[in-house]
Amino acid sequence: MADGTVLVLDEGGRVHADGNWVARPAGSGILRLLDEGPTGRDVLLAALRDQVGTAIACAAGPDLGIVVFGDAAGEVRAFGDWEGVAVLHRGGVNAVAALGMPVGGEGVVPLVYSGGADGTVRAWSPGHAPMAVSLAERDSAVVSVDAAMTPSGPALAVAWADGSVEWIEVDSGARQTFRPGPPVRAVALAPDGRLVVGMDEYLVCLTPGSPAQLAPGGVQSRP
Repeated sequence: MADGTVLVLDEGGRVHADGNWVARPAGSGILRLLDEGPTGRDVLLAALRDQVGTAIACAAGPDLGIVVFGDAAGEVRAFGDWEGVAVLHRGGVNAVAALGMPVGGEGVVPLVYSGGADGTVRAWSPGHAPMAVSLAERDSAVVSVDAAMTPSGPALAVAWADGSVEWIEVDSGARQTFRPGPPVRAVALAPDGRLVVGMDEYLVCLTPGSPAQLAPGGVQSRP
């Protein structure tokens, strides 16, 4: 979460919160006693404890940020600064990612991306209808999804069960595909555009380059 709280799902899909990294408020013991009511964070965490999911993601927002759950029925739920529910997949949701996108004059707009066992990647902004057309689709289940605001705008990384990884520039629709060989377990996208691909025994980091540096398959030909 934005305050440093780490959220994870256990084997049963229940959320657990680790607040060891959260900054503690300063002040005397008397001041803390006078202000010992539940905070917005406490209320949000209490609501999350009632949820059961198959995937979870967080992103910063104006206040608490946004927490997104996907479940086994294809439903995606958002909590925090923006709330909403949408059924996005036929079958379970395998991965979710959230992003707060700055929009001139409107502050921050939440973007939620989800990947399902049905092989589709969907986009949704809580408070609005989901995009009618999937962002990507393959005859293979989605394994992992991540999103970030990069120098070229919002970008999305998707890992598929067939071993392929796809990098998508959301605004332009530009795409690059990479096949590391072994099955991919997770992807992580950094704001500078670097993509980390996790497999059972090792990691691969792909660094963005100019079109002249990229091989035909979209893989950077040299560091």
